[in-house]
Parts: sequence; structure tokens; C-alpha cells
Amino acid sequence: MAREMAEWLQALLPEILPAGWGANDSCWLAFMMTRESEHNPPFYWLGRALDEVEVGGAIEVLGARLVAAHGARTCAGRGEADERAQDVLTEACAYAWAVTRLGAATFEVVGEVEHAPVRISVPLSDTQNGVYVLPRRLRPVNSLQHVMTSIGEQTAAAASLLPEGAHGIVYLDCWHQQQYAQNLGYRLELTEPLQHGLRHFAADHGLGHVLTRPFQWGNPVEATY
Repeated sequence: MAREMAEWLQALLPEILPAGWGANDSCWLAFMMTRESEHNPPFYWLGRALDEVEVGGAIEVLGARLVAAHGARTCAGRGEADERAQDVLTEACAYAWAVTRLGAATFEVVGEVEHAPVRISVPLSDTQNGVYVLPRRLRPVNSLQHVMTSIGEQTAAAASLLPEGAHGIVYLDCWHQQQYAQNLGYRLELTEPLQHGLRHFAADHGLGHVLTRPFQWGNPVEATY
């Protein structure tokens, strides 16, 4: 049964109390627990992504990663914890894109360090080699030049997660902000350079690529794989 994004976040992080407009708690996750998906595509698609993770039997893995990244309790809006939490939610979106476009998939943690990244393994069929979807997220920066630098860094980080000889697809998600419709993925003059940059860096590493607006895995800006 489909759940709203807010319901999912409350279920996965029950020790965080929802916090709406004017609340003292500025934790991003607490605020998202009070948001509705109606007229808000990022929140709609994030809820659907978590539905797909549950259907695929990976919700406990995803939930554990979310708690490890952010902490079980409110972060009071200290920044880094919320950014790590959004990185994990991007992983959920990449998983949803993979299972709906390619087939059954599993999360594979790469390394044993805290907050180790994941790749998403899709076996495909007995007659085809598998493919790895490599989730990455752009974090907020203050200039288009820094965005381009970040694309290069995130694409290289994705390529480093790929087993030797395997085919990979870098899944790049734009960051979420309150005025997201004026940001990357929406405004043409900001999005076209993003597309060109990702094409260039993905080709350099021999990767396919998917570019999405924040959490909007169901309607990518661009997908070549």
C-alpha cells in the first residue's frame, strides 16, 4: 500500500517528532514529516521510491542506513546530518529507478567505513551481464562553476564504486531546497550546462547516466544507459 513521504519518514525515524512551520526544531527530516505530496513532485516521488524499496525487500537496509547517516534523533538543523540523510534518500530513488527500468535489484555497501557508499546491483538475465546503478547527489553550492566541479567529483566517485569490467550507470540527483522550482533541473539556463557536464564526465568514465530533479526518479531530466 502506497504511503506518503511524511508517513515513511515517521516510520523509519520514530524518535524524531514532526515539526512544521514556526517550530523550534529546524531538522530537515522533522520538517519533511509535516509536508504533503500534493502539488509537490519531489515529495510524491520520494514516497513512491520508499514504496518500491519496501516491495523489493530492502526497506530495513535503507532504514538502517538512514539512521546511521543522520542519527535516530533530531539534528536540530545542524546541516551535515541532514545532507547525509538526503544522500541516503537519493539511494532509495536510484533503487526505485533501477527496479522499475531494469529489474530486481539489491543494495551493496562498498567498504566498511562509517557512511560507506552503496551501489545497486541489477543482475538482468542469464544471457546478459549485470549492471550497477551508482547513486550520487549534488550538494548545495553557490555558483554554476562549483556545480560543474561537483559533477566531475561525483561522477569520479561513482566510477570508483564499479567492479572492474562491469557496466555502470551514474545516477545523479540535484539537491532539494524550498524554492526548488527555481533551481537546477527546472530552469533551462541552469539545467543545460548540468546536462552537458554530466554527459562529458560520464563518457570519460565509460558510464551511462541518469539526471534527476530532486528525488524525481520517475521522470528524469535525462537518461542514457
